[in-house]
Amino acid sequence: MSNIVLSCHDLHKSFFQGELEVPVLKGVNLQLAKGEMMAIVGASGSGKSTLLHLLGGLDEPTSGEINILGQNIAGIDEEKKCQLRNGSLGFIYQFHHLLPEFSALENVAMPLLIRRLKKSEAYDRATEILQQVGLAHRLTHTPSELSGGERQRAAVARALVTQPACILADEPTGNLDRQTAEGVFELMLTLNQKANASLIIVTHDLQLAHRAEHVKQLVDGVLCDVSKLKQ
Repeated sequence: MSNIVLSCHDLHKSFFQGELEVPVLKGVNLQLAKGEMMAIVGASGSGKSTLLHLLGGLDEPTSGEINILGQNIAGIDEEKKCQLRNGSLGFIYQFHHLLPEFSALENVAMPLLIRRLKKSEAYDRATEILQQVGLAHRLTHTPSELSGGERQRAAVARALVTQPACILADEPTGNLDRQTAEGVFELMLTLNQKANASLIIVTHDLQLAHRAEHVKQLVDGVLCDVSKLKQ
């Protein structure tokens, strides 16, 4: 059985301004095995977030193939795509997107409650993951009562609580100061290794990116090996 968790082949994406076609991705290829970590860097507007949205099934490519756990997501209906996405992927964004009226515990338990897991079991699992990210003392606090770093750690916990096969992180430290960013990134690395979940992280931070096993750069719509660009 293949250990490839996420892959894409010859992925193209264009946007249209009136009749003008604006190509953003021009044949992206990648594959990520179980437990691997890949960082994707590139200039602003190079298509990093677009690529991540396509890989997560949140947008449709112009052409090309995306496979999650060996399933071509272009060949399934929206309901099955949602089930595959919700069951296999975790998402972390630059802004935490925590629901302001709910506590940290309720926010982290939410993906499990949406899956109709028993409330007691959902809260137990959410408590356990919040303990792992160092927020055991913040379970009842709302996002406004948490620091920026704590909010992002809660967002990491929410992404991991469903035990996804792969986590897609879009500038997860971009809104944090250097020290806090390094702490959150270190946490993601630790949990990535502990859970053996694959991780793709889009970042502007080259210092953090180079701590990943694989570092790719989007250049002119194509994903290149950073080591090759240095030669």
